[in-house]
Amino acid sequence: MCLNRIYRLFSEKRFLWLAIACIFCSFFEIFTEWKYISREPEQYLFLLAVIIVVAVTFLFLFKNIKFDERAIIFLIFAVAFIFRLVYIQTTDHLVRQHDVGGSNGHMAYIMTFYNHKELPDTINWQYYQPPVWHYICALFLHIQTTLGIALDVAKENLQLLSLFCSSAIMLVSHSIFRKFNLKGLPMIIACVIVAFHPTFIILSGSINNDVLSLLLALVSVNLAIKWYREPNLKTILLLALSIGFSMGVKLSGGLISVGVAMLFAIRLFGKQYKNKLSLIGQFASFGVICFPIALWWQIKNLIVHGTPITYVPMLSKTNSQYIGFRSITERLFDISSIWDVGVYPARAIESKAEYFDYYEFNIPAAALKTSVFGEYYIGFSSDFGRFFANVLFYSAAILAVLTVVSAVYLVIKSFKNSTENYGYSKSELIFTLVCALTIIFSYVKFCFDFAHFCTMDFRYIAMTVIFGALYIGLLLKHRQKNNKIFDSVLRIGIIIFTVLMAISSVAIYGTIA
Repeated sequence: MCLNRIYRLFSEKRFLWLAIACIFCSFFEIFTEWKYISREPEQYLFLLAVIIVVAVTFLFLFKNIKFDERAIIFLIFAVAFIFRLVYIQTTDHLVRQHDVGGSNGHMAYIMTFYNHKELPDTINWQYYQPPVWHYICALFLHIQTTLGIALDVAKENLQLLSLFCSSAIMLVSHSIFRKFNLKGLPMIIACVIVAFHPTFIILSGSINNDVLSLLLALVSVNLAIKWYREPNLKTILLLALSIGFSMGVKLSGGLISVGVAMLFAIRLFGKQYKNKLSLIGQFASFGVICFPIALWWQIKNLIVHGTPITYVPMLSKTNSQYIGFRSITERLFDISSIWDVGVYPARAIESKAEYFDYYEFNIPAAALKTSVFGEYYIGFSSDFGRFFANVLFYSAAILAVLTVVSAVYLVIKSFKNSTENYGYSKSELIFTLVCALTIIFSYVKFCFDFAHFCTMDFRYIAMTVIFGALYIGLLLKHRQKNNKIFDSVLRIGIIIFTVLMAISSVAIYGTIA
């Protein structure tokens, strides 16, 4: 009887079972110090353990259960989690990182909390960042070392925090897609894009604060839509906490506030919601909670160090990455490097892969290139790597173009016809577009204000992948009942390029370490 109840629980809550399986695999990872010392042959034993866990999971879940959309999405997320786990298993915590090393990098910031248990008294380099993420990492180090794990191994295991954030992004994205009533093929395509997009694979192994801020901002998007549909104090307080902590991790987490403010204004000044006094009380509560959490660090630095709220340290113009000498036309419109130089954002000097003689300067090209390779020169050492690197780049680039086309189509259609019968409102669609455009505008401004190659990294606008997956899914949803040749070709094309992106992502990031 007890086993039957457990079976029903996990059959109905299969994402809960996935989470338990993930935690099991991760604890296997934490308590095996060989990961830091050696990667063969123990690495294969680890992967075998993961495979056994997943196999048992699938046997348990799919016994006498229809292989429907829900099961397919579960399988997609399970495989994507395993892929992320293998990636961090085979990737050192100092590889493909951003500003982690050095005396003022993210690791030093984390160790300041670990060693001294107090806020830093400097804002040099990465110390200007809000401290929430670094404190969480230091706490995780303490937990591990208390359990007897060596400090060097504990540092390596910090990637597990990013792994969970990157995996949680899949689940929150799925929740957003459901709010827009994606089902069947549109939902599956959207989930595959998010599950296997290289940006989230790289972030799953990064130990800076990007991935947690992104996760919390995405939770805020989800909560904002929920509040818009049913305004209440509980949801808006959760929204205040999610936005506040997203900015408390990294200030740019607040960029979605522009879209959230639009939803607030629609409810306050629109005719549909009558209880305006209740809304004013909710907004006041939102401000009281959100603003102190979001800005306390910046205000403290303004008072103590005299730095502006939006302060970001700048690299020197003598740095090899400086591209400020390029014209505005080159920065915005010259994408010739894609066919003249290649798909990589940087080009290594022959036989010296750690030195570069070319850095991408065009913002759209850099966004496309770094969306799949980060700032790195990945796969250059073999014909296999170069082949899949090209497949990955061009398939992702085509999906990016389809994202823009989908967004334009959806806006035009929403103003011509009501979207209510599709399961979402016009305001909710515009909300996501405002969030995406705000993020992109801030990114472009950042690229010009801080004219260095590294500021064009796609990780600053990674949320646009989720919005793009949503728009492609909605395009398929709107066009799926049409039997025209164009719509059939469109569906087949989207499927092909999504599959190519996923396969080439696995091929590249499953073999580079």
